[in-house]
Amino acid sequence: MHLVTQLLKNIILPMAIVLLSAGCHAPEGYHAFRTLPVEGWTRGDTLCFALPRQAHTVSCRATIEIRHTGRYPYRSLWLLVSHNTTDSLQFRTDTIECALTDAHAHFDGTGVNDLYQKSFPLSPMTLKAGTSPIIRVVPFMKDRFLPGITDIGVRLTPAP
Repeated sequence: MHLVTQLLKNIILPMAIVLLSAGCHAPEGYHAFRTLPVEGWTRGDTLCFALPRQAHTVSCRATIEIRHTGRYPYRSLWLLVSHNTTDSLQFRTDTIECALTDAHAHFDGTGVNDLYQKSFPLSPMTLKAGTSPIIRVVPFMKDRFLPGITDIGVRLTPAP
């Protein structure tokens, strides 16, 4: 019995603490997707990405990630991307053209079968300590429904 207690105390418990503490350190940055309805993305339907409360001020590179199928009828997707990274009450909005095809009108994102994914850069962002920024994405197209867009994502990575 004494041997089991010593084994638990000296080997297993320290290993468990190391493994648990290693699991608590999330990688730096933010990456999330929002899935859209199968019938299409509705004009005016806002996707919100609520970032966690920032412990430190950090400058980030930002991208919009688009997943779509061959059912998407256009060569580009225009988006309004808003964020409140500088002031919690004031949103900055950028209009982004996301070209989903090459010069020959073929979808040129990565993917398999009929599912494509492509990334588009946004303006660099500075996330201030103590804030909980929000990024909003809205389609800026004339059509009421946009078929074929399956997911929209946001990726933030710390700038070097």
